[in-house]
Amino acid sequence: MSRSLRALFVSLPLALPLLATGGLAHAQQAFGYDEAERQQELLEVWYEIRESNAQKGNTAAMFDVGMANYAGRGTAVDYDQALRWFARAADADHASAHYYLGYLFATGKGTSADAERSHEHYSRAAELGHADAQYWLGSHLANGEQDPAAALEWLGKAADQGLPAAQYYVGLMHENGRGTTRDPAAAARWYTAAAEQGYRHAQIGLGRLHQNGRGVERDLVQAHVWYSMADDRERLASLETRMNNRDLVTAQGRLKEQNAALQAASAR
Repeated sequence: MSRSLRALFVSLPLALPLLATGGLAHAQQAFGYDEAERQQELLEVWYEIRESNAQKGNTAAMFDVGMANYAGRGTAVDYDQALRWFARAADADHASAHYYLGYLFATGKGTSADAERSHEHYSRAAELGHADAQYWLGSHLANGEQDPAAALEWLGKAADQGLPAAQYYVGLMHENGRGTTRDPAAAARWYTAAAEQGYRHAQIGLGRLHQNGRGVERDLVQAHVWYSMADDRERLASLETRMNNRDLVTAQGRLKEQNAALQAASAR
């Protein structure tokens, strides 16, 4: 191996995160044009390595090559190749490969749009434990096929994995009694899980529950905190007409405390 190629391998782990998240333009801004070109060379080397491993039957590498072609990392965007490599990885039951195949068949990228095959791949990804696929399947069952009990089951699986959109949806279904008995206390618990991850709809839901005393004690101050975190100015304006100055000052202090606590928790 040449000295220059060996240097590429040594610095490759440092280059990949930058290029994977920010791309070439970001690298150019951070390092200058020459360094950005070097980073791109590193990513191209990575692609050659992963493609070689994929051709030898490595399932994880097959998925990586599919993603590289899908996103244009180390190679040009090529949905046909992405579909091909995702399909090979999916043959080995790679959950994320099934998920992306579901998307490609849904949108007709790299293939003709095929709703039935899209559903098959999303469903298989969900069965294999892919949280985003579980969320997709649950929301599809809740809306398209109108099977709220089955929807809640799949959304619950995604929610248990910490997906905030699913946690909010499970909370909403408990609040409205869809697929289960109406349970605003359970709704509050699920909204809290999502709201603490910054999910705006859940923050608004918690504000609503606190404002109306459903599932939690009625607390206009806490309602104000959640509406503030969601930056829901319309609800804040309406709520503030029912609050006195002391409550508003208390709400501002509690908001600072809650933001600080959430920032500390996310930093752990």
